[in-house]
Amino acid sequence: MFTIKTLRLSGLLFLVLTVAVSCNSSDDETGLFIEPEFYKLGEFTADGITVAAYSEVPLAMGYHHIFFEVHEDEVLVERPEIIFTPIMHMEHHSHASPHQAPPDKRDPDIGLFRGWAIFTMPSGMMGNWEMAVTVHDPETPGRDIDGVIEVEIAESAMVRSFLADSGERYVLTLVQPDDPQTGLNDLVVALHHRETMMHFPPVTGATFAFEPWMPSMDHGSNNNVEPVHESEGFYHGKVNFNMTGDWELRFDIHQGDEHLGNVDFAIDF
Repeated sequence: MFTIKTLRLSGLLFLVLTVAVSCNSSDDETGLFIEPEFYKLGEFTADGITVAAYSEVPLAMGYHHIFFEVHEDEVLVERPEIIFTPIMHMEHHSHASPHQAPPDKRDPDIGLFRGWAIFTMPSGMMGNWEMAVTVHDPETPGRDIDGVIEVEIAESAMVRSFLADSGERYVLTLVQPDDPQTGLNDLVVALHHRETMMHFPPVTGATFAFEPWMPSMDHGSNNNVEPVHESEGFYHGKVNFNMTGDWELRFDIHQGDEHLGNVDFAIDF
């Protein structure tokens, strides 16, 4: 059966649109479940185990941390293995999206199991999203807890699905800046290949020619740093906004000698 031990939830503040959202901190040493003050996506209970999922803000197209907690009779489960897959069910088929399951230990800063997902389409007329979740008990082989958490995904401009010159489909996600400011900003993009409808491996060998452009003023900016691969398909660079207004982030993407495509993101602040 699942093993239990004493845990403490520590605090972390997030500021989103001037609304402070934090995770409960507690001096409780009993290992009891404490509802975190994140946005709750949903939960399910099976075989006495409750699995709950959270995010920092309501979900929209693009990249999100997805947090999980697992408890049995209101007592925290020590080291569950959590596997989840975001799936969109459409009229004639279903598809997944890029994601990563959390490790089998809690994030030391917030006391929850942290994974991530990239949602590529909004909920609505085209289809609906759910997260299929499985929790494995490492000490009781064969005891698996399965459930589904339905989620609503709002529309946004933070992710682009595109066809390469070869006809292969890729997903480029703008992860940062998520709150652009005048001056130099961190730039993070994630690139994934849609190998099948359910498998989106990261692309680790791409190169990016990058240019920010302001259409209304017909100029770009200097001191930008083209994104380079850091890990697992995430590329890091810098973007300089020398004034507020309407900007386009323009990416020309290659992998070796193959031209993957040109992708633009619009930012207005």
